[in-house]
Amino acid sequence: MERARQYEYQLLADRLLGIVGGSIGRRYDPANPVLIGVGLGKFSIKSGLSSLDSTFLSFFVQKARSLGYLVVGLNEYYTSKKCPHCGLFVALVTLRRFFCPTCHVYHHRDVMAAENMANLVRGYLEKQQRPEYLQPVTPDGSFPWMASAGAGSRTLSNTTPGSGSSGSTTTTSQSSGHRKRLASTSSTTDGTQGRPKRSAIASSSSPAHGGKGARK
Repeated sequence: MERARQYEYQLLADRLLGIVGGSIGRRYDPANPVLIGVGLGKFSIKSGLSSLDSTFLSFFVQKARSLGYLVVGLNEYYTSKKCPHCGLFVALVTLRRFFCPTCHVYHHRDVMAAENMANLVRGYLEKQQRPEYLQPVTPDGSFPWMASAGAGSRTLSNTTPGSGSSGSTTTTSQSSGHRKRLASTSSTTDGTQGRPKRSAIASSSSPAHGGKGARK
């Protein structure tokens, strides 16, 4: 039984790494920069949604790191609430399906969250901060997380993904948009708690920077 489980874990890990051109039998290639982002959220019992086995999660993170991949934790705040294209709130259709009234597009919950997580990682890589649309906003339009991080309490202006925080297990390549759901416990890039764990694998040539926050 244990042997079968290990084989299954290796197969899953190999397929996940294969999305970005890797495998469990090949070390990370600096010529193909990849960053693996893992959602730090946890499921609530009431949600009724399934989660990846925490033992596989640990296996995958350890395996990826042993191969030289950079694995970081991501705060999932708003990742399942806002459209990754326009940055506005989406409407619930079913448990896993959402609709953006602005873009007139339907989103699968996990794919949408994956895209937002890729946007989040890209925001840190390009601007060293979390995209504004994935941050809480006070009634006066300021961003308290920026203030607590020493960036000042900047006020709300144009905060859509396309205006400076572009946008995926999530699994995504930074320039392509390849996505896949995943989960993990890793070094934190951006916060602590949340609900479903996901991850984003993003291609990048510069290191990610972190911050702190809450959950979606």
